[in-house]
Amino acid sequence: MDLINIKGNTFYIKGGTNTGVYIYNDNTALIIDPGLSGLRPKRIINILENDNINLKFIINTHEHNDHYGACNQFREFYKDVNILCSQYAKLYIEHPSLFSKYIIGGKSNEFMDERLRSKCLEQTYIDEVLNEGIVNLNNEDFKVIDFKGHTPGSIGILTKDKVLFVGDLLIGLNMFEKYDFLFLYDLKEYINSLDKLRNIDFEYIVASHSKDLITKKESEKIIKNHEAAVYKYVNQIKEELNTPMGVEVLLKNIILKNSLKCNYKEYHFFKSSLISVISYLASLQEIDYILSQGELLYYTKRK
Repeated sequence: MDLINIKGNTFYIKGGTNTGVYIYNDNTALIIDPGLSGLRPKRIINILENDNINLKFIINTHEHNDHYGACNQFREFYKDVNILCSQYAKLYIEHPSLFSKYIIGGKSNEFMDERLRSKCLEQTYIDEVLNEGIVNLNNEDFKVIDFKGHTPGSIGILTKDKVLFVGDLLIGLNMFEKYDFLFLYDLKEYINSLDKLRNIDFEYIVASHSKDLITKKESEKIIKNHEAAVYKYVNQIKEELNTPMGVEVLLKNIILKNSLKCNYKEYHFFKSSLISVISYLASLQEIDYILSQGELLYYTKRK
């Protein structure tokens, strides 16, 4: 595990969830997305300690525990660290059971909780809420960018070195080839966030789940890949719904036709994304529903 310099004061540490590190001139640091708890944060702490770097801030790009799960492990070591995120993300980070209830659609169960159970030392508390715009931390300005879509609380962080940490707005091509049915909460907001990304002045992107940095030049191709994936499933679902169909059958068809592999958790993630597509199509008034013999069926409107 290495602290890799991207440009200027901006670094990152590769992992299952890439962790951003901004090192101030006074040898203090800001971490972006500490990841899950366990051995990894211990190794990151060792890296910081070996260079006499004191951690002052943690920013979580959104409310999924593979991004914020290690916060308490850092707080246990760095007593005065300040933990920050968006207002919506704060709600879910401070009440992690809400996520499993949301993804199930009711009270959660052991099948889901076993896979989502956080290894946090205790409940995580957020010290400061971030809003879109400029935030000054330790006399340095960072730009907070609203990137709703993957989750309602997703944000990006742009450093003065023009390095942009986007959380899960984009995923690396290596993962994209396996999981092109993206885990999305709000399709319309996600499409808007991808378009917003095009107009930001950055040189490098750090996506949380990518083996490589993304340059400004490379980003357009990756954005187009993500947009194409979104519309691929939108159009596929519209086609499926030419025959009235319930959600479970529709999801089965989507999984089989796209050879999507999933466990219990990922099945519900796919189902959540499917509901997001249905909500998107309903907002465009392209689908409708009927209740037939106790079953809710959606169908594509005929033009």
